Amino acid sequence: MTSLNLADIDPRPSLSPLDGRYRSMTDPLVNYLSEAALNRNRVRVEVEWLIFLSEQRLVPGARQLLDDEIHQLRSLYQNFGGETVSQLAEFERVTVHDVKAVEYVIKSALSHLGADDVMELVHVCATSEDINNLAYALGIREAIREVWLPAASSLVDTLADLADTSADIPMVGHTHGQAATPTTVGKELA
Repeated sequence: MTSLNLADIDPRPSLSPLDGRYRSMTDPLVNYLSEAALNRNRVRVEVEWLIFLSEQRLVPGARQLLDDEIHQLRSLYQNFGGETVSQLAEFERVTVHDVKAVEYVIKSALSHLGADDVMELVHVCATSEDINNLAYALGIREAIREVWLPAASSLVDTLADLADTSADIPMVGHTHGQAATPTTVGKELA
């Protein structure tokens, strides 16, 4: 098998048809199922876990986060964008670990807030799998709610309209691959 050198092709070849020729159809899913969306959800899970630990006082001796700190931490995922993606990529180059990079982004934000005393609570009592499985679930749930379900509802509405407008158009029904009792296009669509 020969190796291909595709690094010089502009634009770079797609990894799959989904991000290549079908990109226009899958583009709405980028906000929910892309690597950046997964990282946003990882940040969300880590931040909300930290807030939960703090609010429930589950770590003896640890102080509660202040309201402004909570607001700033939540803004990490609520305002997730290119700057955070770059920061995550920078940390991941060093750690070679995606969830560890998320941890470092949150610790960096805490340090920026002057909350160094709670930095070690980030990712405490959690595994990478705890973070990942919740992050994937959030992405899938949001993709279903925001992309798939509206598209499916629109399709059902379109079929219902077609059933109404073609209610009186006769057609031959089929059963077991053979012509059967007459029916209407509208009935079959319904």
